[in-house]
Amino acid sequence: MLNKQKNGWLAVQRLSVFLYLSCGVLLLIYALGFLTRFYLFYTYGGKGLENFYHEMQIVNNSFLWKAVLAVVFSLALFILELGKHPAGFFTLIAVCLIALASIFFCADSFLILADAKAQYRALDFDSLNRYIERGTINYESSTLTFDLGLAGYALFLSAVLFMAFTVIRNAFAVKPESEKGGINEK
Repeated sequence: MLNKQKNGWLAVQRLSVFLYLSCGVLLLIYALGFLTRFYLFYTYGGKGLENFYHEMQIVNNSFLWKAVLAVVFSLALFILELGKHPAGFFTLIAVCLIALASIFFCADSFLILADAKAQYRALDFDSLNRYIERGTINYESSTLTFDLGLAGYALFLSAVLFMAFTVIRNAFAVKPESEKGGINEK
C-alpha cells in the first residue's frame, strides 16, 4: 500500500517538475514577444514614447534572463532525476535554492510590471495619432501586455510553490521498511 502511495506522489512530483518547465518556457516566449507591441513607439512616436521604448528594452532584458534561468533551473531539476526519485539531502537543498530564486524572480517581476504599467498609462499618444488617422499604423492603447506578464508570473509562482511542496513532501515522507534497510515483517 505504501509503495502505491509513494509512486502516486512521485507522479505528482514529476508533474510539478514538468509544470515548472512549462511555465519557464511560457515566460521565455513572453519575454521574446514583450517589445513587439512597443516597437511603433520607437519608429513613429515622439520623444516620450521613444524613451518608454528604451526603458522597456531594459525591462525586457530582465525578463529574458529570468526566463532563461527558469528553463536552466528546470533542466537541473530533470538532471537531479526528480521525476524518478524523492529528493536526497543535496537535491533538497538545490530545490530550495531554485525555489527561492524563482520566488525572487516573481516578486521582482511583479514590481517591475506594476511600475511599467503605471508608466504606460501616463504616456501621451498624441504623436501616434496622426499616423493612426492616416492609416499608416494600427495601434490601440491597451495594458494587455503587462496583464499577461502579471498572469504569467502568477502562474509561474504557483508552479514554483507546487514543485517545492511536492519535492519537500516526498523527501520527508515515511519510507517503507524495505527501503530503510530493516527487516520487512509480514
